Amino acid sequence: MKKKILHLLLSALFILLTACGSTAHLKKPPVQHNALQLKARDYYLNGIFKQQDGDYNEALVAFYQALQYDSSSASIYNSIAENHMKLAHFESAKLYLHKSLLLQPENIEALELLAECDLRLDQDDQAIESFRRILKQNPYDEDARQYLILLYGKKGDEMGLAHQIEDQIKLYGPNKNLLVRLSELYLREKQYDKALPYLNNLLKIDSTSAHVHFLIGQVKDLKNQPEQAAAYYEQALKLDPSQEGARNRLTYYYRNKRDWQAIIRLYRPVLTADSTTRGARILTAEAYYYLNKYNNARRFLLPLLQTPKPDTSLMELMGRIELEGKRPEKAAWYFRKILQQKQNNKTAWIFLSFSLSDMDSLEQAQKTYEQALKLFPEDAGLWSFYGVNLQNQELYNQAILAFKKTLKLDSGNRNALSGLPVVYEALKLYSKCDSMYEVAIRRLPDNALLLNNYSYSLSERNIRLNDALKMAKKAVTAEPDNAAYLDTIGWIYFKLGRFSKAVPYIQKAVDTNDGVSAVVLEHLGDVYAALGKTDLAKIYWEKAITLDPGNNPLRKKLEKIK
Repeated sequence: MKKKILHLLLSALFILLTACGSTAHLKKPPVQHNALQLKARDYYLNGIFKQQDGDYNEALVAFYQALQYDSSSASIYNSIAENHMKLAHFESAKLYLHKSLLLQPENIEALELLAECDLRLDQDDQAIESFRRILKQNPYDEDARQYLILLYGKKGDEMGLAHQIEDQIKLYGPNKNLLVRLSELYLREKQYDKALPYLNNLLKIDSTSAHVHFLIGQVKDLKNQPEQAAAYYEQALKLDPSQEGARNRLTYYYRNKRDWQAIIRLYRPVLTADSTTRGARILTAEAYYYLNKYNNARRFLLPLLQTPKPDTSLMELMGRIELEGKRPEKAAWYFRKILQQKQNNKTAWIFLSFSLSDMDSLEQAQKTYEQALKLFPEDAGLWSFYGVNLQNQELYNQAILAFKKTLKLDSGNRNALSGLPVVYEALKLYSKCDSMYEVAIRRLPDNALLLNNYSYSLSERNIRLNDALKMAKKAVTAEPDNAAYLDTIGWIYFKLGRFSKAVPYIQKAVDTNDGVSAVVLEHLGDVYAALGKTDLAKIYWEKAITLDPGNNPLRKKLEKIK
């Protein structure tokens, strides 16, 4: 307060000096004008003392009287405004401050008082403008800048905030905390190109900062540069193994790439530090599951299931591990446990049905699908799996109804589009079979399974073999190591009488398929027989009859060749 009073006294003294200065510089001093200024000075000083005593109303009277004698003094307007503020008359104060600024647009005192009024009246936009004008006069006024930063934060104006931090960096040079804050602001605003230079500056200041490497990784991620992002995340983790943000982003990246070994490597140090870490165990178990290392997957997951009521997501993963690990009975147990807790878990119904099918309990699987369909009557996926089950039981008419229902719900369902023509073919409804294949291939023109099945169906009926060959080639191009597709194209060449051309395809099918079928072996024997290589034909036919001892036509071929 003393400082303020001193300032007001000095202002009054200035008025006095201008009014009563030495006449040596003036030929004809304006006596009347000087007298008015002296009157203004007296009232002004009286107002200052009233203000000092806390008598703001009386101070205002004095300042108004001073104003009657000198309306050109910004100091008088400022003082009137200040006393109105003391009385909480902020709107009135603003009126006088605006008059002061008309006289002296760069008057810092008026701008500061105006900014305070704006704050008191919650007029944030006007306060921002006032503080900006103050900073224009004095860029080093950190009080004004901090108020601006607070106001921009309150408004959620992150770009306004960013500009203030940029100004601080220009004034005082690069500062780690300011650079981090500015970079994060630009990241939130998705202005990645603006964030990156500041992040690079941060690395120059401290190349060992895991957080900065993580932020640059985020920029690369958001700019759709995942490989570069992963490199920065890896460096962040190397510098700080507890950088969970980087680990989480790498998890997402490696899961998308299906790089399961990388996932295992990523969580190995976490489990080394604490083998009970739940998330790390789950992700590691999942990675081993996708690598077909089911024993390893069980080892990481089983301890998490040793609770009275384990999480259903864990039971689902364990059920899938057991199903893929050829233990369908155990898989079914987990899926039933899930359904006991949550009957509307559609995934559990589906996998329970898969488990029962793998146990050769097709009828039980059928009943399970039917139970699920009561809960989810409009689910196309369930109807399609149900149709496949009926097809496998050779309940073809029921399968047709299920597949048609599927296509009504989802016209692009792959199971129904590939299963329905097969069912029509089994019923010898070849016209419907071909029509359905044509529809399916129009909807899914690059589906290798459809192309293969249709081409094989045509070859078995010995019709449109050239069309069949084109489709078979397309299927093999899509999946060059698929034994069934290789057999199909070889069989079409056989039907076309191009026996030598057929051999490499069917031979490759036999060589690449671990569970080679009796049909493929018989086909290879037929090709060698057609080429006159009866010894080779006999070898493959005998292998085929071992797998399919009830194949009487094949037995007759063997007897004939003997």
